[in-house]
Amino acid sequence: MQTLKLGFIGAGFIGNFQATAMKQVRGLELVGVYALKWAEKLAKFAQENNLGDCRVYPNVAELCKNCDVVAVFAPNFARIELVEQIVDAAKAGAELKGIICEKPLARTVAEGKKLIALAKEANLPTAYFENQ
Repeated sequence: MQTLKLGFIGAGFIGNFQATAMKQVRGLELVGVYALKWAEKLAKFAQENNLGDCRVYPNVAELCKNCDVVAVFAPNFARIELVEQIVDAAKAGAELKGIICEKPLARTVAEGKKLIALAKEANLPTAYFENQ
């Protein structure tokens, strides 16, 4: 089975919650995290729980170079900027297979449409889910 390399953006409560859930998914490795706060804590958690050799990355572009899928667990007010950075990384050569966004996708319908358009622009499939 091929391993899917997952990168996390955001490392607060939801990031820890999702990392715990990832232990149940075969063939998934948490390879990196980018976050303004708590990134080291999530990386250590991933390593201690055999979720992968998780590294802390200094920016979104570097994270995207080293994973297959990026999961955005940052607050919804930050998502457009983060997805723009993911799209820029894909256009610059990061070989991403897709983006996962935690709910809610956006604060408004207009923001949601912009996020979808950005993902389509880079030909990146997207998935949206909730943690409850």
